[in-house]
Amino acid sequence: MERNMRSNERNRILVNGSLISLGLVAVLDNIFSHWLFKWHRILPDETLSEYLEIALFILGLVLLGIGVYREIKDRRIKLQ
Repeated sequence: MERNMRSNERNRILVNGSLISLGLVAVLDNIFSHWLFKWHRILPDETLSEYLEIALFILGLVLLGIGVYREIKDRRIKLQ
């Protein structure tokens, strides 16, 4: 029973960390390489590319928010 609880805790930590890191990479990639430096575009059509970049930015924020929310919730449960 103890081993299963530790395994579940490690899985939650892994999922939370993955969500946070994927969201952060998506947000920072869009901000720096797409918007500030204009290093590359997702699609040749600039209008469609901007909409897709905004959608990916929002998706990154959502992933980041979910990961942070889950981590905060897990830490509160652990402290109780």
